[in-house]
Amino acid sequence: MGEHDDLLERLRQTLNQQEVDSFHILEDLVPLEIQMDYFKYFDNLRKEKPSFNRDDEVSILLSQEEDIERKKKSLTLLASIPDVVAYRTIEAYHSNPTDKELAYWSSMALVSSRIILVSDLSGQQQIYISSGLGGQDKKLRFFSLFTSNNRQEFTELQKEMIEREFTFHLNTTDVLIERFSIESNYFTILLLFPFDEDIKSRLNSAVEECNQYGNFLDTKFLFTNVKILNEKEIGKLINKK
Repeated sequence: MGEHDDLLERLRQTLNQQEVDSFHILEDLVPLEIQMDYFKYFDNLRKEKPSFNRDDEVSILLSQEEDIERKKKSLTLLASIPDVVAYRTIEAYHSNPTDKELAYWSSMALVSSRIILVSDLSGQQQIYISSGLGGQDKKLRFFSLFTSNNRQEFTELQKEMIEREFTFHLNTTDVLIERFSIESNYFTILLLFPFDEDIKSRLNSAVEECNQYGNFLDTKFLFTNVKILNEKEIGKLINKK
């Protein structure tokens, strides 16, 4: 977990040092590789400095006849200009994309368009914070995995204690628990928290509190904003101990 702590601390310091009050977090869960593909495509397109007509690109995007690659270009072009109509078009398309293949792409185009538009209107520097799990408002989403010591099964009393202690330690802060799932010998939490929250101390405190009653939790746990692990992936990690 130390790597994420260092990253979050450096991010906090950067925002404070540059006096950046406005930053944007992608709310949708877009795989990091697609986010990187989008920004590479976006940068290459801007370097080409193509001339285009906004209304023509809107028509292409909403057309039932244009292919996916051409619509991808239209989304990116519209996202590259500080234009309210372009932003609203992307927003409307993303809310109900006729081309499911472009759902992720339109999500990236929407946040990109918002950054450029807000920057142009406010004259203030805007920062985009990339995360595979996205976020909400000014909060990042993280997935955490905790296991029992020696991977033994939890008792019903231990499960009750886990739910009580972790809910208590997290709900006393500005943290939102989106999902809390307790299985036979592990449990996962999907949560949102703001940058200024020391989430590590909260989670460690919950582990320590539970371990006062039998030392049944492993003090090492997974904490990531890259992806939500499925049951098979969790099983492999647990078997490796």
